[in-house]
Amino acid sequence: MTLQQWLLLCVPAFFWGSAFILMEIALPTFSPLVIVTGRMCIAAIVLNTIVWRQGKGWPRNPWVWIECAALSLINNLLPFGFVVWGQQYIDASLASILIASAPVFTVVIASAVGKERLTWLRSAGVALSFSGVVILIGPSVLRGIDLKGLGEIAMLGAALCYSLSGFWTLTITMGAWSVLPSSLATGNLSAAFEFTDHSLVNWPWAAVLSVGALGVFSTAIAYIIYFKLLAEVGVVNTSLVSFLVPLSALVMRLLVLKEQLTWEASAGMSLILAGLSVLDGRLLKRTVG
Repeated sequence: MTLQQWLLLCVPAFFWGSAFILMEIALPTFSPLVIVTGRMCIAAIVLNTIVWRQGKGWPRNPWVWIECAALSLINNLLPFGFVVWGQQYIDASLASILIASAPVFTVVIASAVGKERLTWLRSAGVALSFSGVVILIGPSVLRGIDLKGLGEIAMLGAALCYSLSGFWTLTITMGAWSVLPSSLATGNLSAAFEFTDHSLVNWPWAAVLSVGALGVFSTAIAYIIYFKLLAEVGVVNTSLVSFLVPLSALVMRLLVLKEQLTWEASAGMSLILAGLSVLDGRLLKRTVG
């Protein structure tokens, strides 16, 4: 990867890391459903406008829309919903660190379906990352799952969804089409259950701008750059964004929310990132070589 591509990789990492902060700002005002709706609808407008300007209309084949709906469920609706619901009970940095475990799920699933062999090195990487997840969730979960524990499990559910969506061949066109089913579904639900009281329109500007930034930057623009890098450097190099997202969220948390970093978060993140570096393999090869 060139220096320009490395710098470009940092952009979606920053946007996805800041998404956890933006959701933390928006949650006191909006419900999880409204946040997901705003994020999906704004992203759908931006992405489909870009696709239309490229001369690509919507597909006429109904099977394409069925695929888009399935991808929308796995890559957008479920993970976005899990993340914003879970962040009602856990902080932004913990959420981002747990999401970083997505490549671990990818390796396990790929091995289970026979796409990749689970070598001893990959097994060590999975074990390291899993140890980090255990430290983050903590032994208290074993004594009974409370709302904090459910929030942590929701983040792991989102990570699993992102790992499953990685098995699709993603392009900017497919990404634009796939956000439409989610935006229509959440829009109808919000119209039916969330916007019945006219007093709800008296929203703080910080919350409104946070939802807008989630749609424009953390979804639409991040997708565009991510798909561009997928085409240029491949899925392996692009997957390195998983290393950068939790670091971005931690920095944003310390600077914007003035929150303190616990030892559990530091230890858990270190183990997860160590496991991801083992799974990636390139850092180890350079060290040994």
